[in-house]
This record gives sequence, C-alpha cells and structure tokens, in this order.
Amino acid sequence: PPPAFPPPPPPYRSGEGEYRPWDADQRAGYGPGPVYPAVQHVAHEVSPGPYAGEEEEGGRGQHWWHRRHGHGHGDGHQGEPPFSVQPVSHETCGSGTVAPAALPRTVRVFTKAGEDYSLSIREGKVVLARADRGDEYQHWIKDEKFSTKVKDKEGFPCFALVNKVTGEAIKHSIGASHPVRLVPYNPDYLDESVLWTLALDTGEGFRAIRMVNNTSLNFDALHGDDDHGGVHDGTTVVLWEWWKGKNQRWKIVPYYVDP
Repeated sequence: PPPAFPPPPPPYRSGEGEYRPWDADQRAGYGPGPVYPAVQHVAHEVSPGPYAGEEEEGGRGQHWWHRRHGHGHGDGHQGEPPFSVQPVSHETCGSGTVAPAALPRTVRVFTKAGEDYSLSIREGKVVLARADRGDEYQHWIKDEKFSTKVKDKEGFPCFALVNKVTGEAIKHSIGASHPVRLVPYNPDYLDESVLWTLALDTGEGFRAIRMVNNTSLNFDALHGDDDHGGVHDGTTVVLWEWWKGKNQRWKIVPYYVDP
C-alpha cells in the first residue's frame, strides 16, 4: 500500500490582537465610519517613517498609531475609534519581537493672549483650559505624515493635531466665526479637513495656525483679546480672518515628560 502521510495543517488564522488588514469584517465592529471629502490634488500618501523625536514641534512618525482588533458586536467597544495612540511593535521575526516603539512626544498648544492656558477638549469641544501638564486632554500629537505632499499656497507644510486621549483630530469649522470641530483620526487616510499649516513667525515664536486649503481662516481664541475680556477657562477656539490679534497667535511646543 502507498505510504501514509499526515493530513495537512489547518489554515492559519490570526489570533486575538494580531495585525490583520483593516477589512470589512473589522470595520463592521465599529459601525459606519466618518465620511471624508475627496482630495483631488494629492495623488499618493507618504510612506510611514520613524518618529523624529528631536524635532522642535513634533515628529513625522506614524508607527505609534495602533489599529484596534477583536472588537465585535456586543463587546462594548462599538463607540471606540479604530485607532488609538499607543506604542506598537514594528514587526515579528521568528521567535523574536522587535521592542515596542516609544510614543511620540506630545505638544502643548497655547495663544499669546493667554500663555497660562492650553488647548484642550471639554464635552466634545476644543477650548482653552488652565495649563496643567498632568491633564492629558491638553496633550496633542502633531502628525506630519503628509507634510511633504500637502502644502498651503505659500508652501508651508501641513500637519494634523490629534488629541492624545481621544484620538480625535481638530477639523476645520464650517466657516468664519464658527468653532473648530473634532473628528476621529485615521492616519491612513489623507483628509484635508484636518490639516493645518503654520504661518511666518509674528514675534517671539508665535504664529498663525491656518487651514491648509484656505489660509485666510486662522485659529482664534474667541473674545480672547483685551477688548473683550481676554482668555478664560473654557474659551472656545474658532476660525477667523486674520486681524493680527494676540488671540490669533499661537505656539506649538513639546512637553518634556520624564519616562
């Protein structure tokens, strides 16, 4: 009789928490995602690169975005965004795993009109809050993934501001005088509505933060100028045309947090 051979092994299946492509089955666990406008003048993404930890205002790395897995219906995670901000291993080879990458250095965003207040999130809104480095809602990640591909009309590179706690990016408002908005951030999708640029230095390192595709609209701490009482805890951030106010001048500086 012919020799007996053992049956072939069962097909490989990824285990809980292992990386798999973001397919329709996984997406179904979160419900419908946000709808993003089409981007016409940019053809390709930039390949992820290592985080440049020594850059003054953030880094270009994307390896710290972790794609959530294993969240199905009924497990209580339907409302979570598909990406969270945490270190992930780069690759696995044989029995050895590369050490997890360090989280990117977070940044603080504040205005010249109130340097003791920081950009934060409260009740789903972007506001200024009394500066507290221990409040992680005041920690932002300046993601420059598309900075070499997308620039404003003056040639300044773009970036996104992503909250460390919520994983949400600051999104353009619907127009002048309206508050900026928040949207779940997908680092794999080029969405111009969450991209911003910095203007030239207006003095002491402060700059305007403008929409990448409409540099006439700038971050503005609403009624944060001296004539309207100045910045206070809970000041709303809106977009406004440039009028050289202190409440339109901003700094993005790194937090130096001990490991």
